[in-house]
Amino acid sequence: MSTSPINTKLWTPRSVEETQQIYADWADGYDGDMQTMSYATPGRVADALTRFTGDRMAPVLDFGCGTGLSGGALAKAGFTTIDGTDISPAMLDHARGKGIYRDLWLGTPGEVRAKPGAYQAIIATGVVSLGAAPPQMLGTLVAALGSGGLLAFSYNDPTLAAPDYIAALDALQANGSAELLFREHGPHLSEKVTGSDVIVLRRA
Repeated sequence: MSTSPINTKLWTPRSVEETQQIYADWADGYDGDMQTMSYATPGRVADALTRFTGDRMAPVLDFGCGTGLSGGALAKAGFTTIDGTDISPAMLDHARGKGIYRDLWLGTPGEVRAKPGAYQAIIATGVVSLGAAPPQMLGTLVAALGSGGLLAFSYNDPTLAAPDYIAALDALQANGSAELLFREHGPHLSEKVTGSDVIVLRRA
């Protein structure tokens, strides 16, 4: 795991360019590292989403899809129409090779390239987090859903300790933009004994 940033800089504030470089360097070893560290959150996010949707043929957007681990978890849970986007070309190359996605594209930081309502479900596993997408991205993702659409995402333990991210989640509920359907703490990465909250919001 010589290129893994887990023990040094993964959950620290940084620029978009630094984030892209980290994942470019890590792309080839990412899946192996995650397997070694018992990465549980993709499966937990997919399982949480299944609790609130009966139509697993409807398109789901895997936002920040990385190498496709979250898309694989969605497919295992029975979802059949999965699109993915990420800001790392190197990670997307690995995702493309898995044959999971209907469509994949290189994303623009801070944006969701989808018309509101195009997806009735979006997942963002480990994406809106300390050292990755900023807190306001949570509102951008909710805004990309149609009324009644679902956002399933995770906040790892370092993010749960960051007040701005909690404030962003609270604000969406307080202003009536979204309703909290599910929130549960559980395993994330075993190597650091790091947990995460898996959360499901429904857009008003």
